[in-house]
Amino acid sequence: MTNLKQGLNDLQQRARERTVKTQNIEYDLETLVRKINRGVINLDPEYQRRHRWTPETSSRLIESLILNIPIPLVYLSQDVDVDAEIEQEEARYSVIDGQQRLTAIITFFGNKFALTGLDVLKELEGFYYKDLPPFLVRRLEERTIKCLRIDSTLDEQVKYDIFERLNSGSVKLEAQELRNAVSRGPFNDLIKILSTDQNFRTLLQINLQDPEQNSKVKKMEDVELVLRFFALNNDNYHNLRKGFKQFLTDEMNELNKSDAKNLARMEQVFRVTMKTILDHFGREAFAKYRLEDGEFIQMSKFNAAVFDALAISVAMSTSLSDPQIPHKAQEAFRGLFANSAFFDNVSGSVNDREKVVARIDAARKIFTE
Repeated sequence: MTNLKQGLNDLQQRARERTVKTQNIEYDLETLVRKINRGVINLDPEYQRRHRWTPETSSRLIESLILNIPIPLVYLSQDVDVDAEIEQEEARYSVIDGQQRLTAIITFFGNKFALTGLDVLKELEGFYYKDLPPFLVRRLEERTIKCLRIDSTLDEQVKYDIFERLNSGSVKLEAQELRNAVSRGPFNDLIKILSTDQNFRTLLQINLQDPEQNSKVKKMEDVELVLRFFALNNDNYHNLRKGFKQFLTDEMNELNKSDAKNLARMEQVFRVTMKTILDHFGREAFAKYRLEDGEFIQMSKFNAAVFDALAISVAMSTSLSDPQIPHKAQEAFRGLFANSAFFDNVSGSVNDREKVVARIDAARKIFTE
């Protein structure tokens, strides 16, 4: 009986500590934009995804706002008490859910895109914010958005929990976007930095002049590929047991425990590996081929399964100080696509354990022979 009472007391205390305090509030768009521009509201906290909306999607939101069509709640985390004295540039609030909507609004107010793909107000096609007639400017500025302000100053974990729950079971977030939200740590920070490596982006066929428009960048697929590299490297691909998605999540949580020295070495390994591959195999090193009538026909310029095979093989077979690759190995890697088993292992359900292990083992052989 005593244990039951103590358990109930503990449960009550934990529920009290983790209870979310909320406040409903409405901001007109003029005020909301001003707060974001002043840095009072942080639009891009570390757990948020990258902006993914197209001009068409953003335009339809602006059209909805003009027409006074209801839009979903924006969730804000109150990170600093209203009465607290802080540095002017420090944000008091961060966006937990609604980043895409707010980014579209502030971008339009900043004359960064013209309206396109409108359903009702087709007369406004091609209009920037500065081109709108005064009555529509007033209508937009005075349009209000309902926000749920969450006091999470007592427990930093609360806003991450909310973010995860808002997105669990939905298709709004890609796997890496959700990992970015809930698997925080120094390794998570590192892979986001490494995803911008210019050699890596070149190999991924990402335009260096306008990377943010690439779908891999928008969906954080580039970051997931960096995670994939470290998760499989150093023979760890042989430890793949669960589903590949869970394997990556588990490895990310484990690698977040790495100290500064290990993180620095990981950064060096990744950057050297990508430069070595670009230097020796060219911009389309991760392309997929099929053998047809004695000729290799390129099927794609980038393939994640080919990335596994080549990147891990190069990382495990070359020296950081002098990363040279024999010319015969360069030729032999292309020749792997003539092998029906290897081709099958970079096709179809490529994340099955057997295929992951087989394709990396096959590629590693040509670097060790």
